[in-house]
Amino acid sequence: MGCSWLLILGLVLNVAHCLEILGPGKEITGVLGEDVYLSCRYLGESEILSALWKRQSITNSQVKSRRLVGFLAGNKMFCHDNSFSLPDSPTNLTVRMRVSSVEVEGEYICEFGLDKEDLSDSVFLTVVARPDIHMLVNAETINGTHYQSVSCSAVGGRPTPQMSWLVNGVPPSDYPFTVEKNETLHLNGTSTLSSILRFPTHLLNEDSVTCVIQHPTLPDPKLTTVRVETYARPNVTIKAEMVQQGGSEFWVVSCISSGGRPDTDISLALNTDEELENEADTDSQTQTISFRLPATVFEGRNVTCVFDHPKFTHKESRVITLPSFYLAGIQLSAGLGGNSDHTQATESIELQEGQSDTVISLEVIGNVPRYNIDCKKDDGPLPDGVQLVGSNLTVQGPVVHQYAGLYECVTSYYHHKATLQFNITVLQPVPPTIRVDLQTEDGRSLIECLAADAVPAANMSWLLPEARPNITINSSTEWRDGDEYTKVDCSVDSVAPAATITWHVGNSDGDNSISHLTETQVHADGLVSARSSVQFMSSLYSGQNLTCTMEHRSLEAPEKKTIHIPVHKAPLLSVSVVKQQDSSLWLAVCDYRGEGVGANLAWVLPENVKGQTSLHSENEGHALKARLTYQFPLALHEGQDLTCVYQLEHGLTERRTVHIPRYSIFSVRVLNHTTPLQTRYSGEPVIHRVTLKEKLHNQRILLQVDSNVPEYNLICKSTGGHDLLLFGLGHHSHGRCHSLRVLKKESLSALTTLMQEPGSPEVKKPAAVTKENSKEYAQLISYSIVIDVKSTV
Repeated sequence: MGCSWLLILGLVLNVAHCLEILGPGKEITGVLGEDVYLSCRYLGESEILSALWKRQSITNSQVKSRRLVGFLAGNKMFCHDNSFSLPDSPTNLTVRMRVSSVEVEGEYICEFGLDKEDLSDSVFLTVVARPDIHMLVNAETINGTHYQSVSCSAVGGRPTPQMSWLVNGVPPSDYPFTVEKNETLHLNGTSTLSSILRFPTHLLNEDSVTCVIQHPTLPDPKLTTVRVETYARPNVTIKAEMVQQGGSEFWVVSCISSGGRPDTDISLALNTDEELENEADTDSQTQTISFRLPATVFEGRNVTCVFDHPKFTHKESRVITLPSFYLAGIQLSAGLGGNSDHTQATESIELQEGQSDTVISLEVIGNVPRYNIDCKKDDGPLPDGVQLVGSNLTVQGPVVHQYAGLYECVTSYYHHKATLQFNITVLQPVPPTIRVDLQTEDGRSLIECLAADAVPAANMSWLLPEARPNITINSSTEWRDGDEYTKVDCSVDSVAPAATITWHVGNSDGDNSISHLTETQVHADGLVSARSSVQFMSSLYSGQNLTCTMEHRSLEAPEKKTIHIPVHKAPLLSVSVVKQQDSSLWLAVCDYRGEGVGANLAWVLPENVKGQTSLHSENEGHALKARLTYQFPLALHEGQDLTCVYQLEHGLTERRTVHIPRYSIFSVRVLNHTTPLQTRYSGEPVIHRVTLKEKLHNQRILLQVDSNVPEYNLICKSTGGHDLLLFGLGHHSHGRCHSLRVLKKESLSALTTLMQEPGSPEVKKPAAVTKENSKEYAQLISYSIVIDVKSTV
């Protein structure tokens, strides 16, 4: 018999989930009302006599086995439970099982009957039930307080789910929330868990709450949100307006509540036993209750609206005081052409006999909503031809002597009254005696016109020759606190009256007027000067036209003068960096040029870095030139960015940045033909020998420096008692000894390369001089070294 073993797979929710069962106690989970797959395969080679699924149960202490589905002898298929599907073959007992109730939970055995033995294994099926979620909102009012209860139920779950609440994304606090839970067990093995969240509505600021359910049948917690009623604090106001109805005046006092939820309880606090007429008006956002109060009864009294709302900690009130009415008096309006005797209580009006279109206007002083006027003459009715129209006494036709006498006019509004008495005198007209005198004093002419003995007094005026107005405009600028201001004056010289001056900014005809100051001056020659000025920050109207418009009665159309406000030039800002001559320090330069009286320049330096800065500025008219420098060693900022910042007006800034390069010296090479020598350490050629000829002048040893530095120092020295020269640039020296060896008869000479080995090793000594090679190095009388600099920055 070959290899025999069983592999049981449990597939849940129609998704294959492979499970290798090695022995009893293996479990799979099935959801109530859904399918689960039981898979058992025989992988051996023995003949299968029977293959089946069965389930064992214990009744009265007896273990009973019930065959469910499979194959009997002769591959005869059977199925004793409709919850199972038929297997594919005796070797593959994979079946689909319908989880129809909680009772199907238990152990299921897969058994293969072979010719000499039986093979079996088991799997335990756990039944779970997915709960249905239901939510319900109820409301009730207890002792005047509105409460809401939100019920969340997980119906038919197995096992019991976990349930919690979220309000605005967080668990509810103990106050003002209360939570009650209740669980009910059902006969089918499932249960229902219910939770009730209760709270007073006026203390909830959120319009929804969320019930959170966690259960094995749910891949993630299930959040169910329900909307609840919320209250909103209203805005409350009071207003009053007067209306007329049936010949009487009423104050309509309106108590207004807007934006609140629910409706506000509104009442009127007024000390009266009268039943007041009111009207309520409510729309989606505003609630208004209006009360109608007789104006004469409630004048001068305080009226209070009282508002009550669940969002108020206490009742709120709004008070309005209704005005008190008064009639201070009645007077004649100006311009009647008569006289007023201020020493007596009775005024006097003089009318000319025969004059027409005479109107005597009466002006009532007071705040009453309306009034009545009644006039009489000499305690009798008004004479024929004189009528009271509104508040005017009008004379129909020419004035006659019968109109002269004492007039009395009384104005009244309920108990408020005012009285005016005036005399009308009718005069016969007397023509004036006219005389014109001309006098000259100090080169000036004085013309006097006299109209004497006229009844009534003559009206006099001058008719001067028309002169065209002269308009001029000029501007100036000044600087204050770093800002430029422009002042523009517009002057008009004309005959009286003075011209009217207005200002307009911009190129369109829209309403772009600006405020201005205007003054007038009358000259001795009769001319009038009108001068108007505007002053503003130049940047407000930069690049626009400013127009002065003059209107005068001598002109058929207004006359305009326009000036252009120059464009405010932006400042020029530039930065650079240079190495100072005769110094190891570098200099960063920030140049500024622009309009103004001060430059706000600063260098932005790394934290904890302090350097020497210097600011120099000078003015050329309204232009400012400034230079801010920063002196530093190259090692402090090499490879970094330095930024210069200029602070503009209104908090704006302008920035310029310069990069400090990172310098390196890569190598120094001898360009002459050399003979390499070997180092005793690694065998690499690090020393090169240069052969110089004896008694030959001006021989050259060419050295080439590879670097990106703008300049450097190259120093060569000889050994053997002579000078030793080194080269380097600032902090870029490689830390190595670079030597040039020159030997006389008794010594060997060699020119070494400027090495780049790590560290600073000692200069290696040349090999000893022998008789065989001494002729090659004869005494050197003179030589020169030419440095060929080919790299620059």
